[in-house]
Amino acid sequence: MSEIVSKTDNFLKAIEKYAEKQRNKIQSEAEDFKKRELNKAEEDGLREAYVLLQRKMAELKLKISGDLSKSEGESKKKIFLRRKEIADEVFLKAENKLKEYTQSSQYTASLEKSTRLIAEKLTEDDTVLLIGKNDVKHKKKIAEAFGRNCEIKETDEITIGGIMGVSHKLGLLVDETLDTRLEEQHEWFYANSGLSVTD
Repeated sequence: MSEIVSKTDNFLKAIEKYAEKQRNKIQSEAEDFKKRELNKAEEDGLREAYVLLQRKMAELKLKISGDLSKSEGESKKKIFLRRKEIADEVFLKAENKLKEYTQSSQYTASLEKSTRLIAEKLTEDDTVLLIGKNDVKHKKKIAEAFGRNCEIKETDEITIGGIMGVSHKLGLLVDETLDTRLEEQHEWFYANSGLSVTD
């Protein structure tokens, strides 16, 4: 009987040690993440999305700690599912914040800045600028910011906002869309957040 109790104690200690290790790893990576992203964030919408992401990551750390006290296999499955659920929720909220941002005067200025950046990179006369349907109202300002003749087309590929420039002569595409920026954050989150359980 004492052997079973001893094995149970050892199992529980191993789980506690594993949970502590994961908790420390998550805290360290969350701090690194916070420092890097605060330096990179340029638009208010992305900053708000980051704050929301940090809050959800803190909630997830608590969830991970609780789940690790159960059997390891079951805990891992729950954690993976919860991580996906939280990530989906966070990025949906971030997308909505970015859509709100596209209605602001700061966004209009950002759109003009992105257009000038594209004009600097795509210098050939075949440049085509692609915008989402919600940015058609900014077409005149975009054309003025580009500074020379170009074709401006609406595309369904841009659902949040921003602008994309294409030059076939140069073989270049310059993507200044909020859609892509958010997607890059999504990919970064899964690759680098450390919110995973490994053997």
